Amino acid sequence: YIPAPADVVKERKKKDNYEVKILRLSREGVPLITGTDKAFETVGNAFISYQHFVESYSRGMENIKVYPLEEFISVEYRIGIGLDKDRRVAKETLLYSQEFLRLERKERENNQLKFARAYISVLADGRWEDAGQETAGLGGERRLAFVKEESIRPFEKPIQIERGKTYKFYCTSHLSVEGGLRRGSALKINSLSFELLWLFGGGVEYVSGFAKPFLQMLRPGSVLLLKALDGGGLGCRLCQIDGKPKVNVRKGIRWDMDNFLDRGWNSGILMEVER
Repeated sequence: YIPAPADVVKERKKKDNYEVKILRLSREGVPLITGTDKAFETVGNAFISYQHFVESYSRGMENIKVYPLEEFISVEYRIGIGLDKDRRVAKETLLYSQEFLRLERKERENNQLKFARAYISVLADGRWEDAGQETAGLGGERRLAFVKEESIRPFEKPIQIERGKTYKFYCTSHLSVEGGLRRGSALKINSLSFELLWLFGGGVEYVSGFAKPFLQMLRPGSVLLLKALDGGGLGCRLCQIDGKPKVNVRKGIRWDMDNFLDRGWNSGILMEVER
């Protein structure tokens, strides 16, 4: 499962058997839903299956099932007390509660929740076998996770960019662009220029990382609608938006931002927009 694209909306206030739509730009350049009198809302923190992404969403088809975050994550509330390290006793009035998130132990069979498993998708360069590992630790508690490789061949094919045509960039990683994203912003993908027509934001959050400062970045699942200003070929639909964020240099701290893209940030899948 992967984050639901931010341009996917569902029928408002319905939990089951709801209609799903993909927002498209009108001639006026704003996203509209036509052909129905129903009310729709964003799906929020939700997921869709990778299979639906490949077979339906990437082709502009709306037969998509959206799964809320609650089906994958369970919340545990823990209560603790502050400690006085000098006196090695509990501090008075410092009782606190903390939320802990865990992957739900659920599995789907014939579209029904059954038992125990949740998957987190990670886009990586190369094959997992090259790393020589079959397991990984997730989260601060290093929960044991088993690795299952999914084929990304549908998006490894070259794509021919036509000038003036509209394309969709689905963020598979966090995204940060110097100067921010505004309607009409100029962006580059592999030296080809695009104009930002609309941003379907999946939310923003602060993200840290090795040799990278604490940055406010666009979350995976966000969707950028782009108009091609150049024509040419891209060797793969899996690509990156060029650029690196500009950060203030503090004395004694050296941020290595030259390999910002090499570390996988600003990655996504470029697709033709089906009207």
